[in-house]
Amino acid sequence: MLERHCEAPALGSAGNDFGRLPGRTEFERWLTAEPRLVAGPGTGANADMELRDADGKLPGERFGNRLEPDSDTFQMDIHRVRRVLNEGVTLGIRQFDRWSPTLASLMDDIVAVSGADVFTKLFISAGTTSVTGWHSDRQDVIALMLWGSKRFQLGGWDTPEGGPASSIVLDELLKPGDCLLFPEGHPHQAVPLGDDSGLLSIALLRRHNWISRDQVPTHLGVSEFPPSEVTYRRLLRSRLPLAAESPYLADSTQLRTRIPGGVELLGSTPDGQVAFAAAGGVFAASPDTTALLASVHASFPVTLGEVPLSGDPEAAAQQTRSLVEMGLVITTP
Repeated sequence: MLERHCEAPALGSAGNDFGRLPGRTEFERWLTAEPRLVAGPGTGANADMELRDADGKLPGERFGNRLEPDSDTFQMDIHRVRRVLNEGVTLGIRQFDRWSPTLASLMDDIVAVSGADVFTKLFISAGTTSVTGWHSDRQDVIALMLWGSKRFQLGGWDTPEGGPASSIVLDELLKPGDCLLFPEGHPHQAVPLGDDSGLLSIALLRRHNWISRDQVPTHLGVSEFPPSEVTYRRLLRSRLPLAAESPYLADSTQLRTRIPGGVELLGSTPDGQVAFAAAGGVFAASPDTTALLASVHASFPVTLGEVPLSGDPEAAAQQTRSLVEMGLVITTP
């Protein structure tokens, strides 16, 4: 499903796993947990949130209070936003997966399988108007319905930007758990159906996508284009967060990792450790710890008691703590 060259759209469902996807309730908790910024400065420390109607992006002062006299960033007024959603306005939130553990895990897996960086945008709608209209994207895209429903259409390849579509090659009603993969450049539009809905757009960015934009993916720690697709995949960073402190580990603790680009052994260090490259960095660990990482990476998920390691359980737990602190393994009780 995630091959680079996609000849036709692919429609699928998350099946029994769809219940694990975040819904409207989780989004509402996130939205009200702390003050949010509208039209923020970027996709780093703060989510970049924007509101659009059929005529384009709406000014932030309609939905929040300006933080500083000359700032283009506004602290969102949740009550104002809720009112306009029912009037055909769509709220867009970039990189929402950074605030959702469930989505972060899913995006990590997509990075590992596709060999592509991912950029997400969550569209919240409650009206019946498509605020983007007919358009195309310069990368492969996965559309994943989280809650509610939307009518998703793909037009013929010769559909002009803004439409109308020359022909309709796909017309599907997406429901929670449904996902649609379509290739870069394919004209499409998503139309809300009046119910409250959340659609996650997942852009798959590969090396040639960055080159076509004449942009260097500096967020991967480089100052020039990676010389090959293989190098680019190795640069992709893991989405696993660094642990603030080592957790208590029992045999039933589940371990997981999806390290983009895999683990590449580099050789031995003078003190007998193993140097390896993973998740865009270079690390050194004992042979047993490195073997643990390789085991967890190959078997997802695995419990601490299932890890085929020599030594006592406390030694294995300490090795796992080291990997957690490196940000290469995440644990779930």
